[in-house]
Amino acid sequence: MLGIVIVSHSEKLAHEVIELCREVKQYDFPLLNGSGTDGGHLGSDPMRIKEAIQQAYTDDGVLIFADIGSSILNSEMAIEFLEMPYDKTKVKIADAAIVEGAIVTMAINDEKATMGSLLNELAEFKSVSKLI
Repeated sequence: MLGIVIVSHSEKLAHEVIELCREVKQYDFPLLNGSGTDGGHLGSDPMRIKEAIQQAYTDDGVLIFADIGSSILNSEMAIEFLEMPYDKTKVKIADAAIVEGAIVTMAINDEKATMGSLLNELAEFKSVSKLI
């Protein structure tokens, strides 16, 4: 199973996403908040994200869900800052909506899940309409 890190400009928003995810989470894997900045200001901090990645790291890797702009850029920077024993190639940013993507991942991140299988499932999920 992969570790999951949620990165938002708002630490509070990420906390609420994590709380929602815990309601549907079926398996035991790390789920961490890598959001916000020192002082509680809006924004994201690559060092804070790096620490969350390190805490969430599993042998299968870490999948990051980020909201917008600098959260994605700072997540990329955090990955670059990783040093051994963390394998940067096992840390990816999901191309998915932060809430919907994280919730879907809670249901499918099991013992058989791989980075590739989760990313493929999330790619397919992008074409699912919310409207009937």
